[in-house]
Amino acid sequence: MTGDSNEGGPRLAPAPPPPPEDALGTANRPAARQGGSEGAARGFDPHQGRAFGELLLFAAVVVALGALAYHFAGTLAAWATPLVPKSVDRKLGEVSAAQLSIMRSECSKRATDYVNVITAPLLEAAGPLPFEFEVVVARDESINAFALPGGFLTVNSGLLEAAESGEEVAGVLGHEIQHALLRHGTKRILRQLGGSIVLGLVLGAEPTGMSGLAGQLTSLAYDRGQETEADERGVQLLLRAGIDPSGLGRFFERLAEEGGPAPPALLSTHPDPGERATLARQVVPGGAKRKLPPPPRPVCDP
Repeated sequence: MTGDSNEGGPRLAPAPPPPPEDALGTANRPAARQGGSEGAARGFDPHQGRAFGELLLFAAVVVALGALAYHFAGTLAAWATPLVPKSVDRKLGEVSAAQLSIMRSECSKRATDYVNVITAPLLEAAGPLPFEFEVVVARDESINAFALPGGFLTVNSGLLEAAESGEEVAGVLGHEIQHALLRHGTKRILRQLGGSIVLGLVLGAEPTGMSGLAGQLTSLAYDRGQETEADERGVQLLLRAGIDPSGLGRFFERLAEEGGPAPPALLSTHPDPGERATLARQVVPGGAKRKLPPPPRPVCDP
């Protein structure tokens, strides 16, 4: 008997061929690794880097412009102020004075009349005035006085209580009158609040942002150059009015000696009392001296 004994039995199918090596590697590659490879393939996007650099450059330009604007704000305000009509000073002063009148009461008519008597020869010596000056004595114990734009003068009752002579009061008023005539308050508004308020007043509109104007004008100190200018012009004004300027020096020296750890407001807003006293005494007064009455006692009504 010839042939294979399994010839009549079932035959097995041949095994499939093994997959190619590349297909096997791709199929068995971890998904995380594939994602990583895609990220690695993308790498650094030059467009994103350029956008980031432009953003940094823009931020640097903004910071630089802000620093320049802050540094040169005083110079710009000084340059722009002569271009602003003096009627704007008056409007700024009116708004500020109205705001202050709500917060403060008048001391007494007697005190206001007295300050007008002291102010009259100073205003006469100042020559033609760009606006009318108005004086009020506020019931306030702090030793201080200030000038708003447009000729609005406020003297605190505390200053009249502390002054011992009319010459001392006149020295302070001469200084404050010069602040108004030199338009220092208007320059401060241009520097602190920008030109939008002034432009609105020039155009006759009622601009926004004026609700705290009085606080801005009374709380912000003048810079050293403005204080020195008001000192020098104030002393010259006293001399032209025939008033002894040494009274201002005596007043500041006495306030500095009596001030203690908490100096009067007049010294905090008008620093360097010793320098002011020296300036007042260095001037050699000429001509007849005008004798001024001392402040009334009591200053305010009960």
